[in-house]
Amino acid sequence: MTDRRGLARIGFRTVGGLIGIGVALVAVAGATVLPLPGFAISAPAETVAPVPADQQRVCPGSLLELAADAGAATRPSTIGSPTTASDADGPDVRTDPLKPDADTSSTEDGPSVVSVATPKGATTPPLFAAAQLQEAATDDLAGLAAAACAEPSADTWLAAGSTSLGQTSLVLLANPSKVDATVTLSIYTESGPVSAPGAAGILVPAGAQKVVPLSGLAPTAAAPVVRVQTSGGEVVASLQQSFEQGIQPRGAEIAGATGAPGPQQIIPGVTVASMAAIQGAQSAESVGVDFPVVRLLVPGDKDAQVTVGAVGEAGTSAGNSYAASLKAGTVAEVPLDHLKDGSYTVTVNSTVPVVAAARTSVIGAKTRDFSWFSSAQPLQKSLLAVVPSGPQATLHFANRGEADRTVTVQGLAHGSKPMKVAVPAEGGAGLRVAAGTYRVTGADGLEGSVSFGADGRASSFALAPPGPLASPIRVYPN
Repeated sequence: MTDRRGLARIGFRTVGGLIGIGVALVAVAGATVLPLPGFAISAPAETVAPVPADQQRVCPGSLLELAADAGAATRPSTIGSPTTASDADGPDVRTDPLKPDADTSSTEDGPSVVSVATPKGATTPPLFAAAQLQEAATDDLAGLAAAACAEPSADTWLAAGSTSLGQTSLVLLANPSKVDATVTLSIYTESGPVSAPGAAGILVPAGAQKVVPLSGLAPTAAAPVVRVQTSGGEVVASLQQSFEQGIQPRGAEIAGATGAPGPQQIIPGVTVASMAAIQGAQSAESVGVDFPVVRLLVPGDKDAQVTVGAVGEAGTSAGNSYAASLKAGTVAEVPLDHLKDGSYTVTVNSTVPVVAAARTSVIGAKTRDFSWFSSAQPLQKSLLAVVPSGPQATLHFANRGEADRTVTVQGLAHGSKPMKVAVPAEGGAGLRVAAGTYRVTGADGLEGSVSFGADGRASSFALAPPGPLASPIRVYPN
């Protein structure tokens, strides 16, 4: 018989075993609950501030015409020379020619790059602007063409031009960079997207210009919109349009980039003139060609419901509003009828993103012309506006906000006095100016443009804010 002492030893051994197992379990559980000591090495890194690049603007250069000889009809030649004006707040402005894609006797007739050096350590770009203006009067091409000198971009929208009878449209591509650019043109018309093999893989050499006649890609297009996308170097894209009715030239224009697709587009300073003469001059051959219109594209895959409002600037009649339904992937034009002579802020609101620009015409005693007005980007608080020498010039400002604004405009010429411009809420205002450079302050969030006008002559370009400087970046070496 087992004695009590033996039972006690067995009990203690059993209890001891159970206690040991329990301690082991607690130890394992604790290892999963209690934090373990850690050790980590952070990756070495440093902040590098890129060297500020020069601020560049590219001017499109002289107006071009295609040769009448069918064998050389794709080779353009220059017509005269534009007047170019540029200025900067501090740094000196440098001008360098680009190699033109045209027959010309001088590189000064081709596109040019104007640039200023960004001071070391600058956090904002220097105030800098450039623009050009040219008036042509030949047997085949006549008109006033003003254009802002623009920054290079990898993605640009051009809402202008036509390849209908009597219309000539040239896509101007200028590459100021040191590497070649490969360009793809996506073309939309009133019939929808255009499939053109020659629209892809267009090589624009470094430091050179390439001219692409739009008629070779989209013949008989009444209302094209062109998207310009690049790889490699960035380019400045613009579109030259000229119109000849029979043997009579009816105007010329260089249209710059319009705003990227968005649900709202603001087009400042749309100038309507000689409407009585335009209405009386319509004929069976050109009904509607001269009437003011807004050209619209829906680049996406959903149809759009669009409202267009034209609000008169001070001294202009109240304006009008229009509504339209637009098919996805197609271009349409909304007539701006029942408008009186004057300047307007045109606002486009859409249920889906759209691209927009406006066109007006003018009839003088002996000549005719037309203008394209681009959708503009919001301006910054302070900027320079350069007005090249030409006929009557007007600075326009549009205010999409709900509060009135006051903009100060002061010429940089010695003795110039500041001028105040009251810009009403959800409206616009204009200021007549002479040729020169102007410092504009208090314009942040507004849109702006410059228009020129004379008897039978008109043109316009939008004011654009400078692109941001490169920001500091974190570098992680291997």
